Amino acid sequence: MRNDIKIQFLGGSDEVGSLAMVLETDGIRLLFDYGMTPSKPPAYPLPAPPVNKILLTHSHLDHSGMTPSLCSGVDQDIIATKLTGEIANLLHKDSIKIAKMEGYAPPYNTSDISQAKLCINPVEPLQKENIGNDCEVRFHSAGHIPGSLMFEIVGSKNILFTGDLNVDDTRLVKGTKPVQCDILFMEGTYAGREHPKKRSELEKDFLDKIEEVVTRGGVVVLPAFAVSRSQELALILGNSGYNVWYDGMGRKVSKIFLKHPKCLRSSQDLKKALNRLNFVHSDHGRKLALESEVIITSSGMMDGGPVLGYMNKLKNDPKSAVFLTGYQVEDTNSRLLVEKRKLDFYGVVENIECEVEYFDFSGHAGHSELIEFAKQCNPEKIILMHSNNRNALADPLKEYAEICSPNDGEILKL
Repeated sequence: MRNDIKIQFLGGSDEVGSLAMVLETDGIRLLFDYGMTPSKPPAYPLPAPPVNKILLTHSHLDHSGMTPSLCSGVDQDIIATKLTGEIANLLHKDSIKIAKMEGYAPPYNTSDISQAKLCINPVEPLQKENIGNDCEVRFHSAGHIPGSLMFEIVGSKNILFTGDLNVDDTRLVKGTKPVQCDILFMEGTYAGREHPKKRSELEKDFLDKIEEVVTRGGVVVLPAFAVSRSQELALILGNSGYNVWYDGMGRKVSKIFLKHPKCLRSSQDLKKALNRLNFVHSDHGRKLALESEVIITSSGMMDGGPVLGYMNKLKNDPKSAVFLTGYQVEDTNSRLLVEKRKLDFYGVVENIECEVEYFDFSGHAGHSELIEFAKQCNPEKIILMHSNNRNALADPLKEYAEICSPNDGEILKL
């Protein structure tokens, strides 16, 4: 008897955001991720049907952001690493706070967030779990951020769902490896774009540029994502000898990371790096930070958080600099800074006179790396997702496998 595999993206098929996909195979229905896009106003995926299990790749809001809405009064089973559950809980609480500050109705309440944390069924890479009807799920580290997973479903067909992936080793986590499969669901955040430099070259250029700014008497502000990027920067700066201050939610995230040493490349290295930093605990600490050399602070997209306070003080100082280290989503403050050298200070848009630079410290595989990863997985079919430019991957990959690029809401039989 033929077993049809049926999928439907509820979000994130052709954009980097709100990823959610329902898969039916071997008599079970699974939901992979259920994210949101933290735009203004936030964007959400389509409503999810009842499912047997939720498989959560990692904690970033575009993957985990809407999971609490599925847990209101319902006993869900969310498969993820324990670290992912803890960080997602922190981000969910923060998203409610931001929604209230910006005047949007929160999509769930604190009770739903608490319930979602209780629903986590913790797993680790290299483990496997039976999910019914002779169907098994195997867990692989995705190399993206600490605690991130790829899910391999072993049933009538072998299916791999990558979530976000990185094949390069970073200071924080080791890169992932290809997994042989029949059907590959692969993200394409960097479709059509390469990482311009090797990590070691990038780090050298980054430190050289900091030296240039510090030597001329300026301060370097590093807006950084609280989850993973700020810790990566702390590791790079750990032995630099600069007077570095660390502000924002990244401090809490770092403490949680250190409770899960198996998810890190080296918990000892992270601990040592953090011990060399100065932590901001008050307004007085922020004044001291402004007299230092380097400030790592949230938020990475510069839409709120301590970074705007620092930038307000340094915006007219040509000796100082702001270095962006992550992707700037459209309609965010950091994108405004890159494109127009302006920042929105809570409704007042001002010119920025300090130096602006971008360093590509991405946690995603680049274009060529995605193609090589897909080839080595050796699938019959590749479903491209979570990308603004799927065609850039579809063309080179079609000689190796059948390519599918479904739209949100479309039901597809594989």
